[in-house]
Order: sequence, then structure tokens, then C-alpha cells
Amino acid sequence: MSRLDLKGKSMIDATIKISVPPEKRKELLQTFKAILGPIRGEQGCLRCNCYVDIEAENVFFFREEWQTREDLDAHLRSVQFGVLIGAMSLLDIEPEIRLNTIASTAGAEAVTAARR
Repeated sequence: MSRLDLKGKSMIDATIKISVPPEKRKELLQTFKAILGPIRGEQGCLRCNCYVDIEAENVFFFREEWQTREDLDAHLRSVQFGVLIGAMSLLDIEPEIRLNTIASTAGAEAVTAARR
């Protein structure tokens, strides 16, 4: 991964940690799978993935990266995010939502430089 040139703009990293009861796991995974593609097609979406915690199989991380805050805000008003909110509202444990502003990024070259 190389450094991203965002022309002075800050990228937004949105992460939602979701704890799912075992009996709702399959249903929630199907919901996530159904909305990933449409979210990836939204204006400003750089990345959208869902990950499973390898130490806790009923904990999912829904991670998105957006070019601008405006793009993220439009997404938060979208049908797809409404589906995600609806699915999360059925859970016993409230999800943890984090929105992080990223001013710069670095990749393998930063690791190489630090290990010199």
C-alpha cells in the first residue's frame, strides 16, 4: 500500500463492531453480504468490508473508508445504511461505532523505514 494523495482532504474511516447472538449470526451475515456491493458503488466509497473476529466468531467488524465527510454523511442517509441500522436494532448489545478522520496514510515503506 502506498501513500494516498487526497489533495488536502481527510479520509474518513468508519468501523462498526457488532456482537451477534449465535442464533442470528447467519441472518446478519446474509444481510451484510447483500449490502456490501451497493455500498461499494456509492459516491466516495473507497472500501467496504466485513470481518469476523478470529477469537470471537460472533463479533463482526463492518469497515468502510470514505473520501470525504460529505460522502460518509450521504451514505449514513442511504437505504443500505438504513438496512444495516435495522439489522443492528435487533441485537441485544449495542454496536460500537467509530468514525476516524485520517489525514495521511503510509504503507510498507513506513515499516521498512522504521526497521532500518
